[in-house]
Amino acid sequence: FFIGGITVDKEMININANLIEAPVMSTFMRDTEEVSVANFTLVKKYGKGKEYIHCAVYGDKVTEVMKLSKDDFVHVFGYFNQRVKEDKTYRNFIVKSFNKIEAKEESEEE
Repeated sequence: FFIGGITVDKEMININANLIEAPVMSTFMRDTEEVSVANFTLVKKYGKGKEYIHCAVYGDKVTEVMKLSKDDFVHVFGYFNQRVKEDKTYRNFIVKSFNKIEAKEESEEE
């Protein structure tokens, strides 16, 4: 399917989960261009189990994602990318959009 003029063959999914710690920003060179990336890990709880999701945000979204803090509840939209390096498989979630989900105030009942 098509997103922003780019053909995407990855399954795009939505995830709601908590940040384990604040995002970490770095840069790397792609050809002659310096690219910004922010990495962070989300934890999604299933009953007694937990799933950890390693995420990466690139480009102009990095500045916004750096405003997130540990334990923030966030919604991310993107796809899983898998790569093999030295016989080890790495799975990373490439974030295309995100937003912080504000906690709803719970009224106390007496």
